[in-house]
Amino acid sequence: MLIFVPFLLLNYLTNINGVDIGDYMNMGSLEIDSSEFGTIPGKKSTTCPCGWTNKRVGRIVGGSETGINEFPLMAGLANGDYGYIICGASIISPYHALTAAHCTINEKNNPLAVIVGEHDVMSNDETDATRMHKIKQIIEHEKYEQVNQQHDISLLVVETKIIFTNKVGPACLQTSRVNLLDQAVKVLGWGKLRARGHRSRTLQKVNLRVIPLEICAKTFAAEIPTKDSHQICTFNYRKDACQGDSGGPVLWLDPETNRYSLVGIVSFGSGCGSDSPGITTDVVYFNKWIQQKMTETNPEATTCVKQ
Repeated sequence: MLIFVPFLLLNYLTNINGVDIGDYMNMGSLEIDSSEFGTIPGKKSTTCPCGWTNKRVGRIVGGSETGINEFPLMAGLANGDYGYIICGASIISPYHALTAAHCTINEKNNPLAVIVGEHDVMSNDETDATRMHKIKQIIEHEKYEQVNQQHDISLLVVETKIIFTNKVGPACLQTSRVNLLDQAVKVLGWGKLRARGHRSRTLQKVNLRVIPLEICAKTFAAEIPTKDSHQICTFNYRKDACQGDSGGPVLWLDPETNRYSLVGIVSFGSGCGSDSPGITTDVVYFNKWIQQKMTETNPEATTCVKQ
């Protein structure tokens, strides 16, 4: 039986079961970005500022490193004593961030913090936005299963308010499911640049394509529910999330708002940039759970959504 291994720990498994993903291997590149994405206002507004970007002017083709504070919603789950980022996270309110449950399940006895406004983890000079907020409570989903990574989501509650600026702010959330099939999504993280390489010191980005969940269900020889699913299947040939990207955001550019919505959380896969797809936790599926836990921990906290 195949045991599901998160990106945080997986090192070299590739092409599990030899599943042929057919035409998705030959689809065109998703690496073209634009300085207009997440910057200019869209046709519809949001209930509060969210999902914006700080971009250099011009087109970005084939780039992997983000601009400094390009994605204000990005956060890191870190060791509270040393500031070492162990997983990605996403800001969703001044008091809350989301990450993967497999990132927190074995860290209960360690001091943890949410780092915001970070770009280069080895430098203190590239941005003045970096702040560390100690975590006072971790809420893992009650149905989280460590063996097969079902319900892989955790809500992080910080002790001190995250101050929003142009360099630090929340992701937008979707109030209802969007048909993401064949659409591009963006993954952010400080994970390894290759399977056996070093972790990146600067924040990286990669574009993936959402493909049918049935492909992931066949790829990973274990039960992945395809009905009432709480997972998303993503793929880009030889490009993927990697170790250290776990828990980080999977973003979709909403064409109506021109803002980035948090549609997923990096969960697990077959390795870094292998020929196999990866699994993402579907954030929209957990909307009710997220809102309930936020209200329980801070009744004044709200998320930003499309009006």
